[in-house]
Amino acid sequence: MGSEDTTPSRSDDPRWDELVENFRTLDQDTPREPSAAERQQQLRNLFSTGPGALLRPRDYEIEEGDEEFVPEEPDALGSGNPLTNLAWVAALGGPLGLLLCVIFFRSAPVYVYVGLVIATLLGAAYLLLHLPTERDPGDDGARV
Repeated sequence: MGSEDTTPSRSDDPRWDELVENFRTLDQDTPREPSAAERQQQLRNLFSTGPGALLRPRDYEIEEGDEEFVPEEPDALGSGNPLTNLAWVAALGGPLGLLLCVIFFRSAPVYVYVGLVIATLLGAAYLLLHLPTERDPGDDGARV
């Protein structure tokens, strides 16, 4: 074994040698991934534009208003219209009652099922009919 065996001969297959050389030059031209320090410097340069983008703490105080927000007292629970409360119970309790009857009390009389369906329909109808039809002109919709 001589030095001829360790180095590829260029005379055996010149096309192969050309491809290998092209691959080596291609590998040298590819851009490399930036290091963490270079990436941090790139980000710092990207976001450090404008007059207030210096890397230092704020040199101003945030102005706080003298007014302190005090929310309104909420209405007491159950102080609404009793008929509206009953409609909500019927509209929500009817389907729940039907579900419980189907799961636990399958042999319930037909009038129980019919009564729950009627209660649901009447409660939903009452709630739909008593929706506000006009918008308050002074209300901008900002309150929840």
